[in-house]
Amino acid sequence: MSADFDFDDMARLMALEHAFSAMALISAGNLAHLANVTMSQAVQQFRDAIESSVHDVGDRPKELQVAMQAHLKRMFDHLASMAKHADQIGTD
Repeated sequence: MSADFDFDDMARLMALEHAFSAMALISAGNLAHLANVTMSQAVQQFRDAIESSVHDVGDRPKELQVAMQAHLKRMFDHLASMAKHADQIGTD
């Protein structure tokens, strides 16, 4: 990020978030297929591992950890919604 946060920095962050969602959903689909679980179950496994890993780095300020957790929650809520839709399509 640049010293003076601007439109390009916002676009970069949004692109990274979009790429994360797409890659996480693809990975969850692969895990679901290989482990014979639903997409929702695979997303939950990823969510549990990633959200808990925020606490692995002890030198982050608590305020930053809380903000990171809020963003991860929002991102994984979106992934869970997409996975639920995929689960429904898979059973039709």
